[in-house]
Amino acid sequence: MSIKIKDIFSLDINTGEIRVKGNMDFETQNIYEIQVEAIDKGHAPLVGHSKVLVEVLDVNDNAPELAVTSLSLPVPEDAPPGTVVALISVSDRDSGDNGKVTCSIPPDLPFQLVSTFKNYHSLVLAEAVDRERVSEYKILVTARDEGAPSLSASSSILVPIADVNDNAPAFPQPVYTVFVKENNRPGAHLLSVSASDPDLRENAFVSYSVVERSVGEQQPVSTYISVHSESGHIYGLQPFDYEELQVLQFQVSARGRRVPLLVRDRDCAALRRG
Repeated sequence: MSIKIKDIFSLDINTGEIRVKGNMDFETQNIYEIQVEAIDKGHAPLVGHSKVLVEVLDVNDNAPELAVTSLSLPVPEDAPPGTVVALISVSDRDSGDNGKVTCSIPPDLPFQLVSTFKNYHSLVLAEAVDRERVSEYKILVTARDEGAPSLSASSSILVPIADVNDNAPAFPQPVYTVFVKENNRPGAHLLSVSASDPDLRENAFVSYSVVERSVGEQQPVSTYISVHSESGHIYGLQPFDYEELQVLQFQVSARGRRVPLLVRDRDCAALRRG
């Protein structure tokens, strides 16, 4: 036997029994060829030769290997279903059923795994996501082989959801009412309005303006009041005369500053003088 063969197998010189004495690894070498010779004890010894083939059977001793090969992050919250989030490759050094691997992710997530070709899967968006509801997902991808007992490996993918300007500003109340005495000082602060936007950063910035319309004898409402575009503070631009106009009603518009602009202008503010 060669030196390598002798490290793995032993041969009883008297009985011819071959035993395993070293470690065998199917993934390294799955067949061994042992050359055996038999010599008699005569005065002129004769030799016989034989070849023994040892085939190594695979056992499920290797867990699957899982790797995320590509990521397209973050995922915009307006991304359509079918958007590819990540590419995942799996492998298993075992053979047969021991080397067959299936991948899965937890249920009840807006994602799904799609098998693209052998040993590769795509993590894709299965349904619409909303950053204001869930801002990120931690997805546990599990690869499991079909051996007995089965072996598995897992990897976590953190999928952040990117904000888009999909929420209009909202006022906490539909109508604001303030009472102002006539002959007020021009430029006096009358009231403040505030609208909130659940979007992020610049998408959440809100600007305010007065919805122009005519008041009384076709006077523009902007000649009576002004709104600070950033703070929502409303100021009277001229003294009010109760005998001329008892109620001044107008609309304030809150607009997102990003494109596309989202507007909420149904919210009213009313001034009653007395």
